[in-house]
Amino acid sequence: MSRLTADQARQLAARVVALTQADAAEVVVVSADDSLTRFAENRIHQNVTETDTRISVRAVLGDRQGVASTNRLDEASLAGCCAAAVAAASAAPADPAFPGLPSPVPVQTPVRAAEAAAGFGPEQRAEVALGIVRQCSSRLIQAAGGVASTLQTVAIGNSLGVDVGMETTSVRATVLAQTDRAGSGWASFHGPDPTGLVADALGDEAATLARRSEYPADLEPGSYTVVLAPEAVADIVDFLGYLGFSARSFEEGRSFLSGNLEKRIMSELVTISDNACAPESFGLVFDYEGMPKRRVPLIENGVATGVVTDSYWAARTGRANTGHALPAPNAFGPMTLDLMMDAGETTLDELIGSVERGVYVTRFHYVNAEDPVPVTLTGMTRDGTFLIEDGELATPLKNQRFTQGAVAALNAVKGVTRDRAFFDVMLGSALVPGLLIDGWEFTGQTG
Repeated sequence: MSRLTADQARQLAARVVALTQADAAEVVVVSADDSLTRFAENRIHQNVTETDTRISVRAVLGDRQGVASTNRLDEASLAGCCAAAVAAASAAPADPAFPGLPSPVPVQTPVRAAEAAAGFGPEQRAEVALGIVRQCSSRLIQAAGGVASTLQTVAIGNSLGVDVGMETTSVRATVLAQTDRAGSGWASFHGPDPTGLVADALGDEAATLARRSEYPADLEPGSYTVVLAPEAVADIVDFLGYLGFSARSFEEGRSFLSGNLEKRIMSELVTISDNACAPESFGLVFDYEGMPKRRVPLIENGVATGVVTDSYWAARTGRANTGHALPAPNAFGPMTLDLMMDAGETTLDELIGSVERGVYVTRFHYVNAEDPVPVTLTGMTRDGTFLIEDGELATPLKNQRFTQGAVAALNAVKGVTRDRAFFDVMLGSALVPGLLIDGWEFTGQTG
C-alpha cells in the first residue's frame, strides 16, 4: 500500500473514530515512506524503502483511557483495534485530573512536503553517496554513512470534531571518515529536501577532519575553554528539552526551571524557543492531539521564561495549551519537538581565533544524563577534537570524556555564531549555532 495523502489520512481517522464504541475517541494516523541508502568501506551496501501506515486509537470511558494500535487497515482489523482500546480503557485506573479530549481549534497547515524530497529516489541517493565517497577514496580514506529520506503524513481526528492532517518531508545524510592513522572526521546534513545537500562538500568536510585528526595526543583532565560546533550544541539543547522544558517535569520539581521562572539562569547570549511555526521549520504545526503548536519562549537572554504544555497539563496547571502533546500514552508529558537557539554575531573561525588555549569539539557521542535537575551530562567527544592554541586548531586530541552541567555550561557562553544548522535529535529537530564556553570539564580520555 502506498503512503496516504493528508485527505486520505483524515478520512481514515474519521472512519476509525466512528468505529470506536466509547464515550470519546481520538485517532492518530501516521503514514510514511522511509528510504535509506547506506555505505561503508567506500561502497554502497544497503538500499531499502519501507512504507507503513499505523493507526493509534485512544478510547475514553469517563476518566479512564486506553490505547491500541495496528498497521492492518482492513475493516475487521480496525474494528478489533478499536475494541482493544476500549477494553484497555475499561481496565485502566481512573484519573480524576483527566480533562477529556480537546475540542477543535483552527489550524493553518502550510505546505511542507517538498517536491524535491518526493523525487529523491535510490538513484539520487546513490549519487549523493558517490559524491561523499569520492572525496574520501581519492585521499585513501574509508567512508561510512547513510543518505535517508522520510515522506510522512500525519492526521488526527477525535469525536469532538478535531480533524487535521498534513504532509512533511525530510532528508538526512551522515558520513564518518576514518584513516589508518587513528584519524576520524564527521559531517552531517538535515533539511526538508536535498536542495542544500552538497555531497562533495559534505565528503570533503569529513575527509579533511579525518586527515587533520591523525596521530591524536593526550590531554590532561581539567576545565577548558571550548568551542563547540553546532552538532555538539544540538546534544545539549536536546537534553534540556527532554529533561526540563516540559510542564510535567516543571510541576513535579524535576526540571532545572522549577522555582526559577523569571530568573536569569544562563548567559545573556542564550535565547531558546520551541517554534514549529517558524518559516525555516519543516515539521508538523499541530501536536498529536490535533492542537495548533505555538511559539514558546523558553529562555530569553538567559532568563527562564516558560514551559510547553498539552491539554492535560494545561488544564492541570491553569496554563494555556501550547500544542506539545506526544502520542498517547507517554511517560514524558508535553515535549519540545522544534527547538531553536537564536544566532549570534560571529563565525566559528572567529570564536576559535579568540581562544588562547582551549579545545575544539566537532560532536559528542554516547551522551547520557547523570543528574536530570542540573542536567549534568556525561559522554565523550568524537570525530574531530583539537587543542586550540593561539587562536588556531593545533594538536589533534584523543576523544575526551566529560561530565558537565548543561545549564552551567550555557551560563558560561561567551560567543555564539551567526550560522546555524538543523539536526535530527531524540525527539524532533534542533536548529542551533556554534558556541564558545568557558570552563568545560573534561575528566579523561577514551584511549
